[in-house]
Amino acid sequence: MLLPRYVLAPAHLTGQTFGWQLNRDGLFLDCHETFLPDFDRDVEAAMDWAEQIIGTRQDWRHSRAGGPDRWTAVHTHREAGAAVASATTDALRGLEPGTLVVAVGPGGAGKSTFAATAGIVTVLSLDSLREEIGGDAGDQAVTPAAVERQNTLLAEYLAEGIAVYLDSTNVEANIRAGLIEQARRHGRPIVALRFLPHLDTCRARNAARPPNRQVPDDVLLWQHDLARAATPQALIAEGFTAAHDIVTPL
Repeated sequence: MLLPRYVLAPAHLTGQTFGWQLNRDGLFLDCHETFLPDFDRDVEAAMDWAEQIIGTRQDWRHSRAGGPDRWTAVHTHREAGAAVASATTDALRGLEPGTLVVAVGPGGAGKSTFAATAGIVTVLSLDSLREEIGGDAGDQAVTPAAVERQNTLLAEYLAEGIAVYLDSTNVEANIRAGLIEQARRHGRPIVALRFLPHLDTCRARNAARPPNRQVPDDVLLWQHDLARAATPQALIAEGFTAAHDIVTPL
């Protein structure tokens, strides 16, 4: 029998300190002291805390069968009008020819890793285009030229009916609006994949990058806040054909 991925349970932390423990795949992940004296509100606060760590909303199921109270994340929360997928190729199955797949997420969220592991053939990456144009993937001075090149290639792919994955942050609504307009102009579907690990995870991954590709912390926080606001429901409202939350490894 497979263990549930995330389990949230009340815990005796130490001495007279009680709180919550979050497990993943049966292994300890994190703990936190009690949030509020009212138990029902404390449960809600604990769920919010756990979802901050997981990076996405979850459907929690309460159980006390065979032991103490616990809440199990059965699967990622489904918001109105938007499907939600795990970090597998599920979100890419059944794509129509010429679909524009737009990654949405801060630096270090796992967007490029997803593209590599999912076996996506046609990828447009601003980092790669900056390196191609200026010889340095982190040279922001050539970003305008890289964006121009990206848009030229994107128009060619959409016109030819080639599905393409846009590997950049795309956290700003006005940037996404331009992409939606391009897809509509060519009569192509456009799908958003939101990547939102915990901010600390993004910071750790960002710190491990070469210096020329590290995002300033204030910019990373700004990107993370914008990505958090870009819920699948909000993305559908913007005009995306479909939107998925991608759960990436912590």
